[in-house]
Amino acid sequence: MPQGEKWVICASGPSMLQVDLAHLRRFRSWRVIAVNNTWELVPWADVLYACDLVWWERYGDRASAFAGERWTMNSAAALLYRLKKVGKRDGQGLCPDRGYVNTGGNGGYQAVNLAYHFGARRIVLLGFDMHRNNGGHWHGEHEDMLSAPDSHISCWVRMFEPLARDLMALGVDVVNATPGSALPWFPMKPMAEALR
Repeated sequence: MPQGEKWVICASGPSMLQVDLAHLRRFRSWRVIAVNNTWELVPWADVLYACDLVWWERYGDRASAFAGERWTMNSAAALLYRLKKVGKRDGQGLCPDRGYVNTGGNGGYQAVNLAYHFGARRIVLLGFDMHRNNGGHWHGEHEDMLSAPDSHISCWVRMFEPLARDLMALGVDVVNATPGSALPWFPMKPMAEALR
């Protein structure tokens, strides 16, 4: 299990195409979790996290090229693709039980919980757009079961509130560096400022 006090989580919102990834890569003291297809933008990330078996069935062969640790919460995916597995809980907020994360309905939420288990004391969020103003993902829409309806996105935003509250209570500093994000529960800063 990778360890580090400073983590950047790169989700799949369309704003990821605006991120100066070369600048991010220069901050060697920060560990990086890439959610789903975003590993293709940050192939040097420490961790690839994708929760769904359907995602691994569709992209697992490509993702085998990823050099870092590959994680999921799906038992079948873990077995089929030789992934590290974190357990799943359906509670609200942060799951403090080592080896488990609350689902929050989406991989970005789960990756925040996973970063906490990796020792995070500071977390920077990128690609957490939480709206469809510029499309759903930086790479275009997934087909069928991997695309979430708009109603799910507004639900996900609400689910982040108890997570933000729990992290703050534990002294974990989380900054949302996603331009135009609809996620209001974390302070907003430009990426370069958030990484200082």
